[in-house]
Amino acid sequence: MKKINESFDCIHCGISIPKAAKTCRNHCPNCFCSLHVDGDIPGDRSALVSCWGKMFPIEYKMLNSDYKILFQCSKCGKQHRNKRAIDDEVTKLPELIKTYHHFFQ
Repeated sequence: MKKINESFDCIHCGISIPKAAKTCRNHCPNCFCSLHVDGDIPGDRSALVSCWGKMFPIEYKMLNSDYKILFQCSKCGKQHRNKRAIDDEVTKLPELIKTYHHFFQ
């Protein structure tokens, strides 16, 4: 399966996000919002036609010396975990998760 690594403008906060250096970026490093375009593999874009819902972080934890962030789609409910990217503003995560909580009530 071909992976797609591309730059994009955040659908939530509007900043321009460059493509990632070593992996396929799928969330904004500033507000952590993403668009549900990947299936089970980051960069596969297999949900591109079927969903397009906004995904938000709902929790995070430290596993194997790295942050793992759990995202949930506000449209279809699918959840998936991502490793934090080197430029992610992880200090914002606790407050952002509280802010995004209303999408899932």
